[in-house]
Amino acid sequence: MKDWADHKLAPVLADWYPKIVAMLPSPGFVAPTRFNITIKPMDGVAYTVGTNVFASSTWVGKEIQREAAGALVHELVRVVQQFGHNPHNPGWLVEGSADYIRWFKYEPDSHGADVVWLRKTHRTSLRYNEGYRVTANFLNWVAENHDPDIVGQLNAAMREGKYDDGLWKQYTGKTAPELGEEWRKDLGTQIANDSGRAY
Repeated sequence: MKDWADHKLAPVLADWYPKIVAMLPSPGFVAPTRFNITIKPMDGVAYTVGTNVFASSTWVGKEIQREAAGALVHELVRVVQQFGHNPHNPGWLVEGSADYIRWFKYEPDSHGADVVWLRKTHRTSLRYNEGYRVTANFLNWVAENHDPDIVGQLNAAMREGKYDDGLWKQYTGKTAPELGEEWRKDLGTQIANDSGRAY
């Protein structure tokens, strides 16, 4: 694991940290210049407190050739977000934003949250506020169809403690539920149209 951490993980994090900082700006915000990653025996996969990232050595060991680096890129987003413990920030959006950067910016070719992944899951109902990959897909759809800066703008609002549901209408002209309904319909059409393709 040390060889992987030194030669695979460290270069990825060094390359992607400034990219994530650039994607999530807000006025007067200076991102942390240092962060720590501790890989140790623990339950779960990974979590972040401030600038300290903790990851399960068991899980990383199992996923070292697949999802480990991407999961830690997700946690790097949490380092840059610096939201603190604001109860007004919806958890689904916090985690969905981190997964958006992971799956649609860092590793889009892995198809970890796009229509290819959704087709494989055979999901019959999707909620835009489900969190993680599903919300990442929703955010990508909103960015492509309504406002390319939506994730950065919402992250800035959450960082400043100014998030409220009205921001969706301010940025896109539609409420989050209205966008969610459009997204679900569009997704259903994409899945139906692509169902005969081989991936």
